[in-house]
Amino acid sequence: MNSSPESSSLKFKTTYLFIIILLTTIVYFNSLKGSFQYDDRNLLTKEWIANLDSYAKNVNLSSFQNRPILLWTFAINNSLDGQNTYGFHLINLILHICVTILIFFISIRLKYLIPVSNYLIKKDYLNLIKVKNSYTLLFSFSVAIIFALHPLNIDSVTYISSRSSILAVFFYLLTVYFFTEVMIPNQALSQRILLSLLIVPGIYLAIASKLIAVTLPIILIIWFIFIKENRCPTKINKYLSTSKILLFLCFGGIILLVSDKFLNILYSPKDQGLEFFGRVPYFLIQIKVAIFYYLKQFILPFNLNVDTGFPFTKILSDWTIAFSIVITLGIIFIIIRWGNAWIKLGSMWFFISLAPTSTIIPLNDLAVEHRLYLPMSLGLCLITGWFISQLKKTYQLQVLIFIIFITSVLIIKRNQVWVSEIKLWSDSALKNPNSSRVHNNLGKAYFEKGQLSRARFHFEKSVSSIPEYVQTQFNIKNKNLFKADFAEPHFNLASIYLDLGKLEDAATEYQSALYLKPDYYAAELGLGSVKNMKKDYDLAIQHFINSIEIMKKITGQSDYPIARLNLGEVYGKTQRYNDAIVEFKRAIKADPAMYLAHFNLGTAYMFIGSNDKAEDAFKECLSLNPNHEPALFNLAQVYQNQELWEKSNIILMNLLKIKSTNPSIYSAMAWNTLMSGKLEEASKLYEKVLSLESKNREALINLAKINSNLGKLSKSESYIKRALKLDLLESQSIELKNLLK
Repeated sequence: MNSSPESSSLKFKTTYLFIIILLTTIVYFNSLKGSFQYDDRNLLTKEWIANLDSYAKNVNLSSFQNRPILLWTFAINNSLDGQNTYGFHLINLILHICVTILIFFISIRLKYLIPVSNYLIKKDYLNLIKVKNSYTLLFSFSVAIIFALHPLNIDSVTYISSRSSILAVFFYLLTVYFFTEVMIPNQALSQRILLSLLIVPGIYLAIASKLIAVTLPIILIIWFIFIKENRCPTKINKYLSTSKILLFLCFGGIILLVSDKFLNILYSPKDQGLEFFGRVPYFLIQIKVAIFYYLKQFILPFNLNVDTGFPFTKILSDWTIAFSIVITLGIIFIIIRWGNAWIKLGSMWFFISLAPTSTIIPLNDLAVEHRLYLPMSLGLCLITGWFISQLKKTYQLQVLIFIIFITSVLIIKRNQVWVSEIKLWSDSALKNPNSSRVHNNLGKAYFEKGQLSRARFHFEKSVSSIPEYVQTQFNIKNKNLFKADFAEPHFNLASIYLDLGKLEDAATEYQSALYLKPDYYAAELGLGSVKNMKKDYDLAIQHFINSIEIMKKITGQSDYPIARLNLGEVYGKTQRYNDAIVEFKRAIKADPAMYLAHFNLGTAYMFIGSNDKAEDAFKECLSLNPNHEPALFNLAQVYQNQELWEKSNIILMNLLKIKSTNPSIYSAMAWNTLMSGKLEEASKLYEKVLSLESKNREALINLAKINSNLGKLSKSESYIKRALKLDLLESQSIELKNLLK
């Protein structure tokens, strides 16, 4: 990065870089302890990024929409320590610092390639490099530090899944840097060739990280024209200029705006924004978003929100859209007519880099903070840096120190909100109380913490907050639109009702979820669980079978193990043990790590008397979950059935280490000991049972028999009398009375 001739001191560069790295690390340090949020959980469950080997086998490097370079970085994290969020956050922070450093060096290069004043410089390069060190570096530092510490970037840096934006911008700016170096006058030919060869892979790496980088080739063309226009105006203005290229892009955008078929060939969005909003209405509302949200939040970065909830309106009913259009056209006119080099360059960068998400490709969310990560870099931050550079030098430092202090405090405070899902979505709920998605996510966070009452409140709030215009759209145009977003709150609320035993309410919510999303196989599974709990076993079986068929059709996966498990349990309850065994085996085949399927398989084998197979199934369950209490107890029962009394007691002793106050365990051990002929030991164990459960019928009867056999008749009589006070079977009462005789 020091190959081109320039008078900037290495000492000053090093000092500024040290400050950038140090301050950025300090303000984002508390983000490193943040937990997995929202989509972050997928980073642990996706098979293709489980490690680098899985990535190599499953990821297609030419599939740009799947972001293969981004997935590669996640595979690295999972290979090192997939359960530790520290590593994920650390890479995000390192990438953000690298992006900031690139901004610093690119702006230094621009200071030598673009005139310092508002007038075009017609001198040669050797005269250009005589610009003062302090002026050039302070300007570049201002641009970089404003970007590094701007609170709008918190979403990209702290939210692990937003790494896509940072990674794409890193390769985007790296490519721009290479391109800028190529344009340095007097650059060695060999270096120009090498740097030129790096541009194409740089474009690939940027686009393969996130599709927002598709504007990179356009930016490079404009970059070339812009620099040539300002350094050699007489040679290029005759044919091309910044103003002409900007007008050409606007004209091209209008053509694309009405060319749905052409756009669909280029890109097939996963969002339903086109179907829901329409291309033109989305474009118009984005002008309002740019003016009344993005620019406002850049200047006053307060009350940031992970879910902005920006409302959708149409131009005929919202005068602010028309007002935004007028303001935008006015800004463009002023920039073209009177703007200097820096304002033109920053404005073009902002509008062009914002285009993939905020113009002609409608997305589900109208406004998202991390969409500004690239437009801010050499766009808004470059313009802000220029304005600061126009101040007196003493004022420049004062303004920078003030900005750094304010933004640093805001970042540190905001990072504390990102520490947990409950804090994050609680903050969002305060700022956007009518968002269905916010309350749904907050409800899930409380549900996972076991706080069912709070979870229920937010799920109910989520369902009641589904926008009316969405419900109308469902009925008029396509009831499957946004199905995942608005069916999920119903499903989650149903799950809460199911846990609370409110079966009718649960069934209603599952049915609502299925109405919004007919192929919602998890809701079909939930309905099966409701019918199972209501003992409508035939209907439960049908729902479970339906969920399996839908799941296979939608996902293409071979089976639905949790549905097989539930189906097997219903077969077990209806004493169809052989059918149950078949289902449990299918569940295990689909998910060998499902220990409950192994446990249930063992239980089914016990019922049909296949003790050897039951033993194998319980052992497999315990290999997956060594502390699974029912499996330990049932395995001990299997050994009892095989009259392996000592082996059964060994298992029960292990179970006592987990649950030492369970009378059933001591009772089973007492029986094993009794059957081994150890009467005294059995007596002590039954006494232990009575100490835990004084009216245990089995313990009283067996103690009466044991003491009778030991000749302790008075003691035996006392146990008989205690037992006779209980509600015994007639045969047991006769047996005890015979002992008294």
